[in-house]
Amino acid sequence: MTKAAAIGGSPVAIGSRLRRALDAGRSVITAELAVPATVAHKLILERAKGLLRPQIVAMNITDGLRGRPALSPIAAAAILTHADLGVEPIVQVVARSRARNALIADLLGASALGVRNLLCMTGDVPESSADIQDVDVFALIGLARGFPAGLGTELLGTAEPFCVGAAWSPFAPDPAHEAERLVRKHAAGAVFVQTQPMFDAHGFAAAIDRLPVSLTELPIIIGLAPIRSCDHAQRLGAIPGIVIPDRLLALLDRASDEADACERYWAYLDAELDWLTRNVPHRGFHLMPIGHSKRGIRQSSSFDRLYAAATRALDAAPPNLAEVAAPVEVSGRVFGTSAV
Repeated sequence: MTKAAAIGGSPVAIGSRLRRALDAGRSVITAELAVPATVAHKLILERAKGLLRPQIVAMNITDGLRGRPALSPIAAAAILTHADLGVEPIVQVVARSRARNALIADLLGASALGVRNLLCMTGDVPESSADIQDVDVFALIGLARGFPAGLGTELLGTAEPFCVGAAWSPFAPDPAHEAERLVRKHAAGAVFVQTQPMFDAHGFAAAIDRLPVSLTELPIIIGLAPIRSCDHAQRLGAIPGIVIPDRLLALLDRASDEADACERYWAYLDAELDWLTRNVPHRGFHLMPIGHSKRGIRQSSSFDRLYAAATRALDAAPPNLAEVAAPVEVSGRVFGTSAV
């Protein structure tokens, strides 16, 4: 494996394993690490380790979730990279509230610190900060995809290209507009897509059917999240881009308590994923453990159930929809026996 010098002289692997898996046609599982406002390396590592599972190949590092101040995702990614946890970071980069030169500085810093995967997003309205809109998400994707040659500035040293992803909201109020935005993101250089949490397999299939033929080969990684109760589902449904179907709300509303609601949800999710994986082409799942950052038995248990649902679905997938992958070797250790 090719090596490059890292901070302090320690070598780090270069090249995106995520990109290699996607290029090979394999399905993947990724997870989302919500980064808080902290300067504690130990806290970041604890939360990341809490999400490590054998078939998780990469971990999203959030960038100012819901517009709130937080540790730089590039710094958090560097902590993960140099801890050699066996999982790649995907740094979320938002166009909102950043000037073009600041975004270029972020790309240079990310590359210098060993980041190889980016998820480019518009971003939420910043909390208690100026809402700068110098570069939109399409221009940001173009900058990232053209890195380093397309920066328009002389670069000292050599740099690897990024594996650039984009976000898609299949349940947005205006599906045609969202599909058009996805076409533009793909044209700008996005090579994979992660979606908002999916709670309706048939609705997701309808959204896929509405996408143009030009996006047929674009790898789509489907977002999944846990639900604890009917009230929790209703709160999630208030988040833009998330839709909870009435049949799920009715199912949860009939639960006798939260434990019963959880069991009803996991049975529902298994059935949805079973149908989805047999009928809709996709390239894996993105696990979004909402509330996991609070840490505790309930959060850990819900993430285990979420991971188990994703692996069951991929292991049962027909070969033409989700190819079972060979083990991936990471830093001398083998991670994953399928869907990596």
